[in-house]
Amino acid sequence: MARSWVVRLKSGEATQSDVDMLLSWRAQDAENEGAFRQAVRLWEQLGPALAGGAALPAIDGGLSRRWFLGGGVAMAAVAGLALVPLAAPVPAGAREYRTGKGERRQIRLEPEVSAELNTDSRLLFWADAASPRVELSHGEALISATCDPGRQLIATADDVEVRARVARFSMRSEGGLMRVACLAGRIEVVSPDGRTTVDAGASLDFQAGGVKATAPDVAESGAAWQRDLFLFKDRPAGEVIAELNRYRPGRVYLLGSRNDVRISGVIHLERADFAVDHIARSLGMKVTRLPGGIAILRN
Repeated sequence: MARSWVVRLKSGEATQSDVDMLLSWRAQDAENEGAFRQAVRLWEQLGPALAGGAALPAIDGGLSRRWFLGGGVAMAAVAGLALVPLAAPVPAGAREYRTGKGERRQIRLEPEVSAELNTDSRLLFWADAASPRVELSHGEALISATCDPGRQLIATADDVEVRARVARFSMRSEGGLMRVACLAGRIEVVSPDGRTTVDAGASLDFQAGGVKATAPDVAESGAAWQRDLFLFKDRPAGEVIAELNRYRPGRVYLLGSRNDVRISGVIHLERADFAVDHIARSLGMKVTRLPGGIAILRN
């Protein structure tokens, strides 16, 4: 039972009813509470062990080998892990750069091209005398180019291509959304929807429904993570929580009818966990914290 609760919570699909049932089950007796905490501890050990190829955690406290193999693999699958290497192969001639959850990284790709990777991102780079190339596999990157005349940087993500000679721009590929924002200079964007020039301060969103220009402040606020900030203005609380989950360990759940309530604020990414309580207060909700970095906002 405890294993099932952890799997459900880590899946991201838990509902208000699920949380109520879990709290009730844990409150029934100390044995249930202990079993739940033990299941969470095992999950936390299992993820890094599988990802890094380390020895699997010891089985104690009466856990059977069958429980470990069956429950452990289920939990690993929920966490996006597997018993085979997950890293995608690096294409020939490319250099690969990655960041984990909550990590950010500055990279000098060549004298004229640099990048900063946001949380949970993967970037590939090919050096070329005429057209160095960057590919954002997933996540978010802030890219700067100061190419000499006759050279240009080509950056791709999904089926969108950005061409720049002297410019600073960001690209984000996350959850079906591809966003390109020009922060300085000018870029040319090529996609199945056509070709367009994007000036500083403008940004475009590419989704299944096509391409659209975003609000004027999106470009600036979208790059605030470089300053360790997450800025949001009049955004649905559900979207804010989803963004927050990209940076902090564990997961935050927003239950009830407050997902569409619009809120504004600034979150310091180095202290992202403190933001959970501030958001809860602004929505008139309470926070229930569980092991494994799980926080539940509920009425």
